[in-house]
Amino acid sequence: MKYIIANWKMNMNTGDIDKWFGNFPKEPQQNVEIIIAPAVVHLPILRTVEKFYAIKLSAQDVSIQNKGAYTGEVGAFQLRDFCPYCIVGHSERKEPEDVVMQKRDICLEYGITPIVCFVQPETAVKYYIDDIILAKEDPENISVNGEYRSEAVNQIKNDFVKLRGLLPSGTKIIYGGSVNRQNADNLFNIADLDGVLVGNASLDPGHFAEIIKAFSK
Repeated sequence: MKYIIANWKMNMNTGDIDKWFGNFPKEPQQNVEIIIAPAVVHLPILRTVEKFYAIKLSAQDVSIQNKGAYTGEVGAFQLRDFCPYCIVGHSERKEPEDVVMQKRDICLEYGITPIVCFVQPETAVKYYIDDIILAKEDPENISVNGEYRSEAVNQIKNDFVKLRGLLPSGTKIIYGGSVNRQNADNLFNIADLDGVLVGNASLDPGHFAEIIKAFSK
């Protein structure tokens, strides 16, 4: 099973979402778990359509707090009503490691699978715990203003071989960094990779569908 995760970041409004699903295929795909991470305000909207598109939902972030007087925060106990996954520690947030681990732990406490982002292998080792997904994503390779800055596939392959040597067998590790239709097939062929975290390319439903197809083999 490969994980194909769309991180929409702060890009879509309700009209954009309607258009996106109007052009996204409903046909179920084999061997993939398709996960969409919209802005938190749109989780209820996607909750009403997920069963028609064979998708799962993820939040983009979570509070480290359990519950209480924390204006503007969204807790794991609230997110679990809408999604089984949550992205934690994305590099764009520039969060300290201890905060990332607190968010990881509170997700697990409430039955949410955290998708824990990291850059360096040693950080992945610190973050590892059972029942999580690790996501390697380097800021140098994340697309900027729609421009892809793809990393060499051989380098990604070598990095994942190294990661597998550092982490327990069976650890779920995905890759994020300018994933698009041009490099999807090559990424699929990396045996040590369990899926991809897709940013800009996921905003186009047709483009995202091509990436899913590349992994549905």
